[in-house]
Amino acid sequence: MKKVSFDFSRRVLFCAAFCTLSGASAMAAPVGSENLSDAVQIVAQTGKTVKGVVTDNFGPVPGANVLVKGTTNGVITDIDGNFTLTNVPEGAVLQVSFIGYVTQEIKVAGQTTFNVKLSEEAKALEEVVVVGYGSQKKVNLTGAVGQIDSKVLESRPITNTASALQGTIPNLQITNTSGEPGQTASLNVRGTTSINGGSPLVLVDGVEMSLDLVNPNDIANVTVLKDAAASAIYGVRAAFGVVLVTTKSPQKAEKVTVNYSGNFSFAKPSIMPEFITSQSQYAEWMNQACLNGSTSTKFKQESIDKMKAYEADSRNNPEYEVIDGQLYYYGYSNFKKMMIKDSAPTQRHNLNISGGNEKTRFYTSVGYLDQGGLYKVGDDSFKQLNTRVSVENQTTKWLKLGFKTLYNYSTQDKPFTYDGKDVWKRVIYTTPTDFITPWQKDARYPELDRFDGMYMENNAYSLLKDGGRQKYDRHDVWMTASADLDILKGWKAHVDFSYNLNYKKSSSHSKPIKFFDGSFNETYGRTGTNFYKMTNEDKNYYSFNAYTDYENTFADKHYLKVMIGFNQELTKYSTFNGQRNDILNENLPSLSLGSGIHTVGQNGYEWALRGGFFRVNYIYNDRYLFEVNGRYDGTSRFPSDGRFVFLPSFSGAWRISEEPFMQGTRSWLDNLKIRATYGILGNQMISSRDWSGNTKYYPYIPFMSNGTSQYWLFGNEYATTINPGNLVSADLTWEKVSTLNFGLDASFFNQRLNTSFDYYVRTTSDMLVKATLPELLGTDAPPANTAELKTRGWEFTISWKDRIGKDFGYELGFVLSDSQAEVTKFDNPTKAIAISNKPWYEGYKIGDIWGFKTEGLFQSDEEAANWHNQSAIKNVQWGAGDIKIKDLDGKEGITYGDNTLANHGDQAIIGNTTPRYQYGITANFTYKDFYLNMFMQGVGKRDFWPGDEAFWPAATQYYNAQKWHVYDSWTPENPNAYLPIARATDNRNRGVKTDRYLQNAAYLRMKNLTFGWNLPKQWISKVFLTNASVYVSGENLFEFSKVKGPYDPEAASGNGVMLYPFMRTYSFGINLTF
Repeated sequence: MKKVSFDFSRRVLFCAAFCTLSGASAMAAPVGSENLSDAVQIVAQTGKTVKGVVTDNFGPVPGANVLVKGTTNGVITDIDGNFTLTNVPEGAVLQVSFIGYVTQEIKVAGQTTFNVKLSEEAKALEEVVVVGYGSQKKVNLTGAVGQIDSKVLESRPITNTASALQGTIPNLQITNTSGEPGQTASLNVRGTTSINGGSPLVLVDGVEMSLDLVNPNDIANVTVLKDAAASAIYGVRAAFGVVLVTTKSPQKAEKVTVNYSGNFSFAKPSIMPEFITSQSQYAEWMNQACLNGSTSTKFKQESIDKMKAYEADSRNNPEYEVIDGQLYYYGYSNFKKMMIKDSAPTQRHNLNISGGNEKTRFYTSVGYLDQGGLYKVGDDSFKQLNTRVSVENQTTKWLKLGFKTLYNYSTQDKPFTYDGKDVWKRVIYTTPTDFITPWQKDARYPELDRFDGMYMENNAYSLLKDGGRQKYDRHDVWMTASADLDILKGWKAHVDFSYNLNYKKSSSHSKPIKFFDGSFNETYGRTGTNFYKMTNEDKNYYSFNAYTDYENTFADKHYLKVMIGFNQELTKYSTFNGQRNDILNENLPSLSLGSGIHTVGQNGYEWALRGGFFRVNYIYNDRYLFEVNGRYDGTSRFPSDGRFVFLPSFSGAWRISEEPFMQGTRSWLDNLKIRATYGILGNQMISSRDWSGNTKYYPYIPFMSNGTSQYWLFGNEYATTINPGNLVSADLTWEKVSTLNFGLDASFFNQRLNTSFDYYVRTTSDMLVKATLPELLGTDAPPANTAELKTRGWEFTISWKDRIGKDFGYELGFVLSDSQAEVTKFDNPTKAIAISNKPWYEGYKIGDIWGFKTEGLFQSDEEAANWHNQSAIKNVQWGAGDIKIKDLDGKEGITYGDNTLANHGDQAIIGNTTPRYQYGITANFTYKDFYLNMFMQGVGKRDFWPGDEAFWPAATQYYNAQKWHVYDSWTPENPNAYLPIARATDNRNRGVKTDRYLQNAAYLRMKNLTFGWNLPKQWISKVFLTNASVYVSGENLFEFSKVKGPYDPEAASGNGVMLYPFMRTYSFGINLTF
């Protein structure tokens, strides 16, 4: 990227360079010499004095170096850009240089006065981009590669590294699961990979690692290898893209530098459901919903009247009564207010120290994250510690040794999930008529004193405060030793070995809580299962890499670079768990303190990878670029006679801008390049939805599973059974992924304007699906390589970077991408559109939603009776307020037909869940010492079906009532409502997918807004600081979305489930350098 210099930074560099060079002069001069500051370095020789001024397009350049070439005789320009240089020989050449500008050489040739104008250095094309096992100049890339640097991650309240990359690189798709502390995000490169799933390979400094373990403050840059040509060097692991993370490393010899960055933030839910605040209104509304759903009402009219009386005068009317041993509550229980914080705090601290000398350099860092949750009681939290030490030693001129070690620790503590019921949903949907507080002694009911301090059955507050916990502690240790060799000019080699130990200890405690029910009977409700479970997981990973490359340019026109290498990896994983029922001490859970059944389990796997690889780059006259990659890979996941495969890729590019016929465009066109690539990759991470257990890792071995018979009893124990081994396919082979890519890169106006476009077609063949065999086989058919998927997509980036005057700089960027996958081969002879939730057939576009089109809601029972028969949808008496389904096939009744393409009845494709037209907008501004960074991100098109009960009014009579459910559900008085009539427990309207309630999940979100101030040097130098900045930042500040109800648009993948909310984060941060 082009270097932007500012007046302030020039003055700082001028002062720094002047002090440094003056100090050097003082050291060189004899003791007692005077006028040490008059010259930086004077060489005793005969010559004349020359003067001049150094400027650029915006004025003088202070701090520029003016040097007599080949000597140490030089000065730096003053604050007005002026310089005076003595003892300059007549035939000398002056070198004028400054950071970010092209160095100029000027012959003295009899002159004594010079006006030197510097031009800014165009760095974008010369920028080095990290690629597999090496790096290349950006201008020489032939494959589809995207890269961002550490600036994207700076000055942001980041709790998850992967999430911070969302929208920054086109077609790097980040999906966040929820806003719960410690939640991770999933990554995808260029859309749907396989019907069995698949994700990109993530490498951190060359070794496979989760992004969640990386301290964002340690990241130097992130590169995404998208097409087969770019990622082929990684072979069978790279079928669906590669994400390369390069961390900060020791720099050139420098003094010890200490950097600290701290960020303090608080987060609020982006969207929360709003509930009605009147208990009597809730009771009346829910009773009507029960009547509409033909189920018993929950509340007596007498109770509703007493609710109204308590609402009108709480002092003179009882909050609750016990009548005939039954508790009746008339108050309003605001569980949300009682259990949910207004905001959740988070803090992140980072400290790094770097330094060294010409021979040995080091970089060390410590990062700490403490992320709090929203629960007021039974607090939920996530903490993470990252440490890193990296040392490099230039042992000889031709040998550099390196050692790196990391230790990462993370821990999470959250409430236990009872009976499979999501904790957040319990908190949010507890009804306002539930008795919220613990029972307290009441003089009216002395016989109930024994319940003092107990909560009513399944009270959500008690589940948080007194319930069990789910915890884990994860320890992650990495050690890497490396050696870099400069063998001959242009010939280098690299060797490294890495070891990783990942240990995770987790526990689940189902702690019983004693409640009382509505009739004052003791009960444990849904917490009756009393157990404690511990799980230990160990993963050992070994990686060895060795490669060498030769690079040279022949006859000034023929550039050649050849690389060849070897890689081997081994992964061992084991897990052991133990569970003990009937824990004796509920407050000190332990496997040894239990009287019930004790069960144990053990599992594990081991697999290895070995590969040889090469890459050849040839460039002719900076115009014609060719690259060939190949890898011969083998994996233990296949039989010994079919473990190895050769995977090649080919790419070429033409820099049209370098052709002689383009000479006239040089003033405004810096680079114009077209690219084409093709490659084939294998996929060793094969899996199938029809597989389970270790077949994921050893698909060619038949496994026998064990179980417990419920029919054979030996003594007091049921018999253990061994099930027959699963069938395996003799023809089982690799999934293959081939990619064809065409691209165009262009730069204009001294690289102020940069743009790139790619179009690709990716074909995933030999996908694993269950084979179709006769039913008389007697067991499940094995998976076979019989399906094919084709993904088409494109991506576009454009950026503009410039200055206005000396003080104001700005940078604008836009990225846009799209992809759509289609099944092109699948064993589905009937073309069924719904087979056990696997709706694949030839021509099926991944994400298609089959459903029914509607014509609104019935406005009367008579209208419903006279409409097409909808009993095939649900055999009920359809009536006023129900959905009115459109007749599409012209046949009798509304039907599903045969659920095939040939006969799908009145169904149609009503939407698609694939996120389309994903984009990111960046705008960064600087004015003197201030900066403002804006980043917006969004999705242009996406649909989702809100099938979960949370979306629908009165899905059950045990849910709270959202305001929009009450005010926007159909009633005779509200015939134009959006939602259908509220029918408690009746799913006729929510059990069928319709276009009326299909949600448009497209959105635009202000992802980040940061305003900062770099403190003036003259202030901070007094406290021994070299750099200091403060900033305020906001994350997820607002969004534009058409999603109905209290749903964050990013939660669309949740199918309408009320997830732990996504957060808006407001933070304050500081960055200090000593």
